[in-house]
Amino acid sequence: MPKSKKHQVIHFNSNIFREIFKKYAFDLIWNNVVEQGHHFRYFQDTLLDNQRFKVFNYHHYVIHRSLEKLTNYLPCTHILYDQIVGSLGTDLNFFHTQYCFDMLLEEANDILNKDKVQLLKEKSVISLGGYTNKIKSTNKYDKFTFIYNHRLDGYKNWQITFNQFDQLWDEGLDFQVILTAGDKDNINTINKKPYCIVKSFTKHSDYLKELSKCHCNTINSRHETYCISIAESIMNEQITVLPNRCTFPELVGEGYPYLFQNIEEQLEMLRNLIKNNIRQYNYSTKNKLTLKNHSKTIGGFFEKLGKPEKNDIFNKIKKQKSKIEIKKYLSKYNEVNLTVFKNFIFSLGYASQSFPNRKIKIILNELGYDYNINLDKYQKVHYE
Repeated sequence: MPKSKKHQVIHFNSNIFREIFKKYAFDLIWNNVVEQGHHFRYFQDTLLDNQRFKVFNYHHYVIHRSLEKLTNYLPCTHILYDQIVGSLGTDLNFFHTQYCFDMLLEEANDILNKDKVQLLKEKSVISLGGYTNKIKSTNKYDKFTFIYNHRLDGYKNWQITFNQFDQLWDEGLDFQVILTAGDKDNINTINKKPYCIVKSFTKHSDYLKELSKCHCNTINSRHETYCISIAESIMNEQITVLPNRCTFPELVGEGYPYLFQNIEEQLEMLRNLIKNNIRQYNYSTKNKLTLKNHSKTIGGFFEKLGKPEKNDIFNKIKKQKSKIEIKKYLSKYNEVNLTVFKNFIFSLGYASQSFPNRKIKIILNELGYDYNINLDKYQKVHYE
């Protein structure tokens, strides 16, 4: 497996996946490498499109023109093309912000024809979600404290943010900045600033505990697809001072008072928060951003996608003799190995083109067998 993310997303090891898909019968693939969506969807050698497993593309980053040359992801035109084709070939694309989807669509409009752009829209859903739950505070800092939990590179525009902090410090305002994320190239520059404290954590729980002690978060990013760092501050009810662009308006909700249009407005907001000791905000989006809500939403899509498109598959087998032989075989076993059972079906004159693994799984389900992950076998279900 390539170590670089840029290489991982274009690397599809067909030998490994062939062995996996030969052994197991999947209803659904949760795919985080959206560039590979079409490969997963059409990898199986079958004539029955409605018996293929479904592919759920989970979008968490987009190659977009807003990146320009501020990140090593450009020029990555090949990845951009793969993202679009991978999204077009999947069953469902999930975006947890409208802005993330809009960026992909903007690029797709330059590449796809109108019919394919419409198909991409029809295959996509947007639902605001999150990765954490409410972050409780046990001991806030007495001094007004900013958390800077963003990377010190590229599109985050970290230099602008720390120029703002420098200005506030030069004005004599009393505050501190806790830096919890960074890179080796720039960390020494930040560490020299008199208001800054650099902390490193190996456990995410320790990082969240430190975050919960702070009062405010601000950023000048020009590109985001979500921004988990800001979402974590929201779940701690910290003030977040944000550009009125990218995903930020979605994360904070309508009517939020600390979205700025330019750095002059940002500076004035930060100055006002420190002087007036404003340390907390009750966000209308908190419940939407919880992991529980996010999981429930995704679970609903999984249930819908995982259902067979056709029912009564066994009874629709055309050869009566085959149905008799299958029932006769299963009558001997309470536990069935998928590979062994598949080989038996193939011995009746069928092949993977007409009997892919998922179809065999559905037949087993219809005849009263359910998969036991501990045994790696299908077990006869006995109802009381």
